[in-house]
Amino acid sequence: MFTARYVRENLEAIRESLKRRNSKYPLDRLLEAENGWKEGKDTLGALQAKRNKASLEISELKKSGKKIEAQVEALSSIKEQIEELERSVEKDEQEIAKLLWDLPNTLHKSVPTGKDEDDNKLLRSWGTPNKSLNKGHEEILVKLGFLDVERAAKTAGARFYYLMGDLVLLEQSLSRFALDELAKRGYTTILPPFMLREKYYKGTSPLSIFEDALYAVAEPKQAKAKDGIERLDDELFMISTAEHALAAMHADEVIPEEALPLRYAGISPSFRREAGKHGKDTTGIYRVHQFNKVEQFIYAKPEDDDKYFDELLSNFEYLLQKLNIPYRAMLLSTGDTGHQMSRTVDLEGWFPSQGRYGELGSCSSATDWQSLRLNIRYGKHGGELKQVYTLNCTAITVERTLACIVENYVNADGTITVPDALVPYMGKKKIG
Repeated sequence: MFTARYVRENLEAIRESLKRRNSKYPLDRLLEAENGWKEGKDTLGALQAKRNKASLEISELKKSGKKIEAQVEALSSIKEQIEELERSVEKDEQEIAKLLWDLPNTLHKSVPTGKDEDDNKLLRSWGTPNKSLNKGHEEILVKLGFLDVERAAKTAGARFYYLMGDLVLLEQSLSRFALDELAKRGYTTILPPFMLREKYYKGTSPLSIFEDALYAVAEPKQAKAKDGIERLDDELFMISTAEHALAAMHADEVIPEEALPLRYAGISPSFRREAGKHGKDTTGIYRVHQFNKVEQFIYAKPEDDDKYFDELLSNFEYLLQKLNIPYRAMLLSTGDTGHQMSRTVDLEGWFPSQGRYGELGSCSSATDWQSLRLNIRYGKHGGELKQVYTLNCTAITVERTLACIVENYVNADGTITVPDALVPYMGKKKIG
């Protein structure tokens, strides 16, 4: 995890970054607590040496038959001071540990200063938006018999769905298309665990994610009363993206320098509570509690951060261009950049029914934020070990991209043209 030494060695950069984030993070309190801890440790060491010396003196006096009452009383006082100081030092250690866990990542120099998403910077746009459609993807798909949100709401609740017929095949085609394209670029396909232990999730994400996004796995009451059922040894959480499972994959490991970069393409369902998003994008399959996703992930050396950030983003843009989805690339402002990321670029696809762009995914660098918390280093045998950098980027957020395809490819008769890139997977050029 982060250390106080790391903070001191990067103090000015951290302080400037917190200022740009307009963060209320108590950096000065961290430094004060660390100074107090140091002073406490020094004093504790001196008292322990004094205690040892006094104990030895009492032992010698006993051997010579001399009185020891005064020395014993003095030793008792020293022990009380030690016990009190140990409690104080432990309290400082706990406060320092908590503060270090809450420390945001240091922002990249390119991130524009701003309050929120309104201050994000347009980098570029691609394609020509279609501005003639009034129907949203939900209305289109329900009419074709490809989507049922009412029965899903009955059986699972709001923001769930049943996909049916050819739409399921189109959904599967998107994932396979992304995986095949990434495999051509040297990415290893990975199907990760869909659940993570709490300690590893804390290594990948800010603590707020446990309140805002994650579903915890609980043993049902019915199972607790039965014998012969394998129990959960640890509290588990459903992953909200394959990124987190891929980041935790090499926890507590040393990666050989010659093995870098490690390029992964993770495919998994994603589960999100979407707390705080009540009333936002409630229709259809754009913002849902469960969706499938293909995620790019790279472990790299620090000096290659820019290189692989550009590679990941280029891959994402290539996939959207192959699907002929109009999009724009937005560099997030300081107020919109995630706690654990140094920078993020969102790619937003055009949704004709809303007359606006909507997020289809993002590309981010976590620099050494995740590797410090997960203890992932790299180096040569017998040489110095360094913290590896982690970078992640969407390849395809399947349901959102599916919704975008439907709105951009719907025909006048209500059918949907299959994007050329997906025809080999579908075996047909139109559905509906």
